[in-house]
Amino acid sequence: MRNAKIVCTLGPASDDQSTIRALSDAGMSVARLNASHGTPEHRAEVIDRIRTVDAGTEEPLAAMVDLQGPEVRTAPIDEPIHLATGSEVRFVESDDATPEEVGLSYSIAAAEPGDTVLLDDGRIEATVERVEGDTVVARIDSGGELDSRKGVNLPGVKLDIDLITEGDRRELEVAAEKRADFVAASFVRSAEDVYTISDALENLGADIPVVAKIERAGAVENLEEIIEASYGVMVARGDLGVEMPLEEVPIIQKRIIRRCQATGTPVITATEMLDSMVHSRRPTRAEASDVANAVLDGTDAVMLSGETAIGDNPVRVVQTMDRIVRQIESSAEYDETREQHVPAAEDDSRTEALSRAARYLSRDVNATAIVAASESGYTARKTAKFRPGVPVVATTPNDRVRRQLALSWGVIPKYAAYRNGIDDIMDDAVDAALDADVAESGDTLVVLSGMMTELEGTNTTNMLKVHVAAEAIATGRKVVGGRVAGPLAVSPDGDLSDVPDGAVLALPAEFDGEFDGDAKKLAGIIDARPGMTGYPALVARELDIPMISGAPLPESVEPGTEVTLHAERGVVYEGNVIKHQSDPDR
Repeated sequence: MRNAKIVCTLGPASDDQSTIRALSDAGMSVARLNASHGTPEHRAEVIDRIRTVDAGTEEPLAAMVDLQGPEVRTAPIDEPIHLATGSEVRFVESDDATPEEVGLSYSIAAAEPGDTVLLDDGRIEATVERVEGDTVVARIDSGGELDSRKGVNLPGVKLDIDLITEGDRRELEVAAEKRADFVAASFVRSAEDVYTISDALENLGADIPVVAKIERAGAVENLEEIIEASYGVMVARGDLGVEMPLEEVPIIQKRIIRRCQATGTPVITATEMLDSMVHSRRPTRAEASDVANAVLDGTDAVMLSGETAIGDNPVRVVQTMDRIVRQIESSAEYDETREQHVPAAEDDSRTEALSRAARYLSRDVNATAIVAASESGYTARKTAKFRPGVPVVATTPNDRVRRQLALSWGVIPKYAAYRNGIDDIMDDAVDAALDADVAESGDTLVVLSGMMTELEGTNTTNMLKVHVAAEAIATGRKVVGGRVAGPLAVSPDGDLSDVPDGAVLALPAEFDGEFDGDAKKLAGIIDARPGMTGYPALVARELDIPMISGAPLPESVEPGTEVTLHAERGVVYEGNVIKHQSDPDR
């Protein structure tokens, strides 16, 4: 499996249902809808398509609405204009643009002489010379072609723009109406901005987690409080690289990822990861290394933007991203890095203490997976924080939580109905691990559960247990108690001459005779016929051989298959369950 998840931006090249399904099959976990382009009505339609795809796929697919935020963009124009180096340009709030006067979506009159104006991710640079009312006059220091609706940045200048614009309010309404799984908040500066978005969603009757995009210098300064206030964080390197010196961005990226992992906050690394694949069949080596470094740093997810929104072959891009991530995660360097950066558990957090313990316990008992049963997803997210060396299978009765966990590192979310007892929760946990193909019958699992406390109205994990994934293949009634394991032998006529020592003998429903051979060599007996007084039952009692009756085996179970007979429970399991357990009742 792949630990780091893939977020894909949907756009004209990818927002039809068949392509969304193909992207999901290729490895997309979260579909991002960029509100800087298109209309809210179209986004509502795309969310419906995402939901249809999610309903038809085994792996969850979440929908993220990414707000434009208080972003200044150039006017929507049909043809590019050329801004000549050394020329004087007026910046005004307008829907038109010429080489002499560039229209913007918002006024930048808060700028002062000497401030820098960056257009199109800094490709065009200007210096403010004077401000005349609402008009900013600037000199073009580095010119070039300016296309429609390009971003405008003024590093260090606080513009007088509401955090939630009128356009954003409509986007929030769509997100609330369609129950989007995440809302990404653009250009946040503090925890207060995150709370403002959350409150707006709450006022619309929606409980949608907010992912804070770190793309302003002020956000970097307030990183700790923003992480604490947010469900997740996005390292939005595009605007961040314009707002701050480029040479600082790599270290800031690593710092954000490290801090998010320390707090168990999902973190997305975004912007131009495989940018050359918008038109190229292959990424550059530098881009492959960029993805690799983010994965080695421990990011929860990597994001594709224009590559999947407007690219020539969005599905190929996701397949390429998937291959790069899997290759890195299979390396010794990845294992070494993961082992070196296991965060400490928070003080007074029982969930974190148990989740961290589960990480090391799974290693020490050679478990194949950790299963976290949780209604809210809290236990699963805390388990992912400690980056265990085995998959984390999360079972939840909440379908929205199932989708939201698609953003968390190493988590395989599975739906499981509400249960009132711990035994039922354990059974669902085992079934989920088997269904996810991360465990086979007889494998050891580490199970964490917060379900019982959540049913009581609290949010904490209260159980950690080593369990064996045992798939029952037949059930019947105990004749002689005991628990044994061995190869399955079938004898339609009772002939034991070819039955190996230590075998578990299965008798078909048509058997109505006696044994021919030494029955003492049998480890156990499974009789398809019901009854407690037949010949096999008399032999089993006399020789004290564990036996159950009324338990026909499915034809798919072939002779020689290793099985475990738990006669006390009247169950036959596939595989040798006993060798994994020291407690016969576990």
